[in-house]
Amino acid sequence: MWQRNKLTFQMNRHKGLLGILPAFLFILFFFVGGSIYSIYLSLASEHQIPTLMENETLLAYKELLNPSFLSSVGITVGIAAVVALLSGIIGLLAAVFLAVQSSKWKWIQIIFQLPIGIPHLLAAYLLMQVFTQSGWYSRIAYRLGWINNFESFPVLVHDEWGIGVILAYMWKEVPFLVLLIYPFIIKLISDWRDQAKALGSTFSQTVRWVIIPILLPIWVGGMWVVFAFALGAYEIPALLASTSFGFIPVEAFHEYSQFGLERQPIAIAMNVVIAGIALLIGSLLIYMQMDWYKRGKRVW
Repeated sequence: MWQRNKLTFQMNRHKGLLGILPAFLFILFFFVGGSIYSIYLSLASEHQIPTLMENETLLAYKELLNPSFLSSVGITVGIAAVVALLSGIIGLLAAVFLAVQSSKWKWIQIIFQLPIGIPHLLAAYLLMQVFTQSGWYSRIAYRLGWINNFESFPVLVHDEWGIGVILAYMWKEVPFLVLLIYPFIIKLISDWRDQAKALGSTFSQTVRWVIIPILLPIWVGGMWVVFAFALGAYEIPALLASTSFGFIPVEAFHEYSQFGLERQPIAIAMNVVIAGIALLIGSLLIYMQMDWYKRGKRVW
């Protein structure tokens, strides 16, 4: 009886961990196992994949050590970082605005939630139909007499700066970040508004000195999720980016699908590099967060 009561007590004590055990086992088996197998394939030698031309390990990574691929890494990481930062800033401002105005305008939350249900491939297609030089906006501008011809409309798709890619990602990721941090902002405002007013603080000071420091780990974590997704996503760059950009997910897909088996380890190695960059940035953010806690959660 004592043994049974002790077992029941331990199960009730750790029932939260038992609840996530199935998901943990699923991730451990498929994600970790798939990652290890991908690294193994990217390190393959001639004895493991007979179609390789040289009997040498690290062959795929050595082929990636060229200026073209390093330039692609810089462009891919740069675009993903811009998307994450802009989405994080706009998402925070939008979430604060919704938290203040949601009691007056209930319908405004629906507008921010609509893009979440749209797949990224469809979002890229819709943006391409809207922002191309022969798209809806250029035709409206032409009808209103703002431009003389369609070629006068700014190039926002397949442009040299990746503006179309950034806009498509932001259209999808800003609502994601709003949905992530909005409930916490509502709770923080309700908990701290009266205390802040009693101390003579304005609403902007409350946001700066109270809400953002408490919200910072969740906010930064959400931006890292956006960064990691934009770093490895294929659909939007494939449809909206210029071919000269050389996004790594697009190049990896071409290597894997359009060439023979001897190029597949190189495609897998590209994906391993992307995963390594995302893991490195995430580890750095975790280290900075731990240091931030040690310094008493100071932001400014």
